[in-house]
Amino acid sequence: MRRLYILYDTHCELCRRCRVWLGQQPTFVPLVFLPFDSAEAGCRFPHLEELHPDKEIVVISDAGAVWQGGAAWVMCLWALQEYREWSQRLAHPALLSLARRLCEVVSANRYKISRWLKGAQTHEDLRRKLELFPAPPPCAPGGYCKTR
Repeated sequence: MRRLYILYDTHCELCRRCRVWLGQQPTFVPLVFLPFDSAEAGCRFPHLEELHPDKEIVVISDAGAVWQGGAAWVMCLWALQEYREWSQRLAHPALLSLARRLCEVVSANRYKISRWLKGAQTHEDLRRKLELFPAPPPCAPGGYCKTR
């Protein structure tokens, strides 16, 4: 594998920020970022619409392998020099389902998250916004959280 194509949503603030963060990381495998709705993406990957890239992240290798959702995020981490170990941990069957579920939740709420992210230009801005979130409910012994 010589490169990975990351198909992302340019209309989503969260996707754009993830794209910038990924693009700033040192990589083992070059990452090529393509808006999923661009002419280039459609030309390069003619069956892309069947993968529903508007619903969750899609990663495609230059050899034609395809990953979506949590597995796509694991592949993005695998390409990064500082996160390959994490990708290998998350790829373990015991954790891959967690990565998949987390990606599903984030993907389903990415426009809400994007609205929340708008206007936050610095880490300090994000920290202040996070402080506005209510504290989670206390957890009972054994790690079970009480519902409100």
